[in-house]
Amino acid sequence: MNRLFDYVKPTCKLCPRNCNIDRDRAIGICRSPNRLQISSWNVHHGEEPPISGTNGSGTIFLAGCNMRCIYCQNYPISQLRSAYRDVTSEELANIMLKLQAKGVHNINFVTPSHFVHLICEAIEKAKEKGLTIPIVFNTSSYDKSEVIELLDEYVDIYLADLKYTDNRLALKLSGVNDYFDIATEALFAMYRTKGALKIRNNIATEGLIVRHLVLPGELENSRKALEWLAEHMQDVPISVMFQYFPAYKALNYPGINRKLRYDEYKSIVELVEKLPLKGYIQHL
Repeated sequence: MNRLFDYVKPTCKLCPRNCNIDRDRAIGICRSPNRLQISSWNVHHGEEPPISGTNGSGTIFLAGCNMRCIYCQNYPISQLRSAYRDVTSEELANIMLKLQAKGVHNINFVTPSHFVHLICEAIEKAKEKGLTIPIVFNTSSYDKSEVIELLDEYVDIYLADLKYTDNRLALKLSGVNDYFDIATEALFAMYRTKGALKIRNNIATEGLIVRHLVLPGELENSRKALEWLAEHMQDVPISVMFQYFPAYKALNYPGINRKLRYDEYKSIVELVEKLPLKGYIQHL
């Protein structure tokens, strides 16, 4: 049994929420019990180039989330928890092997933070059965740094967000008042354990990629996030994303109830070109 089970027994302290509830009897903020729940699994070609490559990424979407982003682009899965099903660690291991058999470059767990203890159990079983491709941890970065340290032997690549530098904005839009503090410590832990991105034949094998989604009307947040990354993550690829659209509850919130304007997009692109950043710009 991996040490991550210590964070859910007798009560759950797996993520920074520290709900301290017995997940065998109740659910916390992530609204997830102490059993694996997945919404879908498929071959995904839309991730960053070193992740999707030519054959795609073997993406597994976990149900639920420990954040409450009012604009969540994957809200049917993360917030509404629609169309999920329970799986055992054995079944999840077999899904990983099926994806590997399709020729994908990696296994990509999306929104895994509230299930890491069970995911790692499944990874152990999958490796015993012949899983050899890298494991990607696709996260909001609202993760405990000590949990990231414990993932070292299970996770190869982190595909991690830096959403906010302003904790007040994080509280307003995602329901957490300590996002920047938690996320930056988690990012440092990811870098400590995995280092700069390693590429073989144009495909990532290990390391860290950081994503930042530019929000309409919140360019100062993006400027500060990109400047922080330029200072602290100089050899880490940064993926700057402009594909925001007003999903979930965002239409009810003035300011983020629209797509980005071209002038906002242009402003951030010009900043990226000035900063010592390397990575990818996902254009409008």
